[in-house]
Amino acid sequence: MSDADKIADLESRLAQQEHTLDELSGVVAEQARVIDLFREQLRRLTDRMGHVEDTVPGKGPDEPPPPHY
Repeated sequence: MSDADKIADLESRLAQQEHTLDELSGVVAEQARVIDLFREQLRRLTDRMGHVEDTVPGKGPDEPPPPHY
C-alpha cells in the first residue's frame, strides 16, 4: 500500500467518523429536548397531584391512619 493510498484511506475514515459524530450529536440533542419535555410534564403532573391531594375532603396531612392499619 503506497503512502497516497494510506492517506486516502485515512481521509475516508476521517470523513466517516465526522459523519458519525454529526449523527450522534443530532441524536443527543433530540434526547435532551425530549428529556426537557418529560421534566416539564413531570413538574406539571406533580403540581396537579399536589393540588388534587389538597382538595380531597377529610384528608389532612396530619390525619392518623384508620384503625384497621
